[in-house]
Amino acid sequence: MPTRRPRCSDMARPLEIVITGADCVTGHDPATGKELWRANGLNPNNDPSYRIVASPIIFNEIIYAPTRVRPLLALKAGGRGDISTSHLLWSTTANGPDVPTPVTDGKYFYIVNDRGIMWCLDAKTGTEIYGQQRLRPGTYSGSLVLADDKLYITNEEGLTTVIKAGPKFEVIAENPLNDYCLSSPAISDGQIFIRTADESLLHREEIGGARACDLAAGRYARRGRRLRRPRS
Repeated sequence: MPTRRPRCSDMARPLEIVITGADCVTGHDPATGKELWRANGLNPNNDPSYRIVASPIIFNEIIYAPTRVRPLLALKAGGRGDISTSHLLWSTTANGPDVPTPVTDGKYFYIVNDRGIMWCLDAKTGTEIYGQQRLRPGTYSGSLVLADDKLYITNEEGLTTVIKAGPKFEVIAENPLNDYCLSSPAISDGQIFIRTADESLLHREEIGGARACDLAAGRYARRGRRLRRPRS
């Protein structure tokens, strides 16, 4: 299962490390580890066995803190001390993820839950743009990735779905890898990497222009290059 990762904010203000725990999200000085701020409310029922898997996201001075489905908090960056109410921009209790980490481009905020149901929210207000759109049925443990105005997500059966970014839900392609997969697609220098249980695949098509259309048309898995796994 993917593990929850701390995030470094990329804001103009001094660098901070943002971490979500079972009960709160906190910001820390990366040099000393000192806690600078915290927001409570991630575990509203005070469940002692509560856990959070999805990672926090920072974009355009907004910190998004997903939990175990609900709630999902959006907080204004830059606070100090307890910012639970003073910096809360919006929250949702109806359509958060559990394991997959959401993604945003600053305008839209995209969520996929473990069952492959997808939502799009306004990133600044939390207003629902579209909701409860069904991807291919399956278990989704990898996270959404956004590149070239497209969203990519791979389910545990190894099916990578490509969705058009924007206010209208549209599946562009489905590309089966036919292998167990818990990882998220990784994109670097115009290449897409996907790790499955038995192998890694590297897609060498460029992201952008006509070549991205080739990828979106469904030639992703067939044109992937298989990479040998290193010996343990």
